[in-house]
Amino acid sequence: MGMPNFGDMMKQIQQAGEKMQDVQKQLEKLVTSGEAGGGMVKVTVNGKQRVLSLWIDPEIMDDAEMVQDLVLAAVNSALEASGRMAQEEISKVAGGMINPQDILKNLGQ
Repeated sequence: MGMPNFGDMMKQIQQAGEKMQDVQKQLEKLVTSGEAGGGMVKVTVNGKQRVLSLWIDPEIMDDAEMVQDLVLAAVNSALEASGRMAQEEISKVAGGMINPQDILKNLGQ
């Protein structure tokens, strides 16, 4: 059994880095949403877990505590969906070369 080829290893590392950049760009374009209170609050986020929009039914605006609870629930729902979507996309694109968790840790950067 011979020594690993250093040139091949470097090429694989470079390819993995390029794929990570591609995945980051794709995640920014993917969009998902979450809602709470039967649709009284809706949140849209992208695959990089950035909130893109927030909609609150004007009829519930007089109950601040309920609005706060529903916003939190909708945001968390959207972020969970975004995380699942991101992992699926990373797995598809990376083909096993990249650990999805490595990219997800760096979404905020």
